[in-house]
Amino acid sequence: MTGASFPAVQLHALLLADHIYQDRESGKYVISGTFHQLNVAAFPATFPRTIGLFVSMSGLAGSTDIGISLVDVTTGDTLVSTQPLGIRCDSPDAVVSFGVELPPLLLPHAGCYHVQLAVNGSVIGHTPVYAIGS
Repeated sequence: MTGASFPAVQLHALLLADHIYQDRESGKYVISGTFHQLNVAAFPATFPRTIGLFVSMSGLAGSTDIGISLVDVTTGDTLVSTQPLGIRCDSPDAVVSFGVELPPLLLPHAGCYHVQLAVNGSVIGHTPVYAIGS
């Protein structure tokens, strides 16, 4: 369709959580233990637990690559990146939701980090996570 315009990608949710799963019967996502703080004994650290990320967005059309990365807000360095996740969506009006398990998070120092979400290489949003030493 020539001249068609599609809505821009809209991020509806980007949540860090202890557990994310999808109920097979209803298709609903169950998200428990949301957080924005990681407690570690000392720095540098690799966070020892699995972390889930719940994503919900719309405005996708066709084949789309989704990338997730952890960025150090202080330096701007990307510390961890996932391999692109390929998603196909035939309607930009459809809401696409999914949960992923993040790779181990490298935390060089206390402070703020961003878990960023990119669509086809362009960052569309982030959620902050604060690393705190005990």
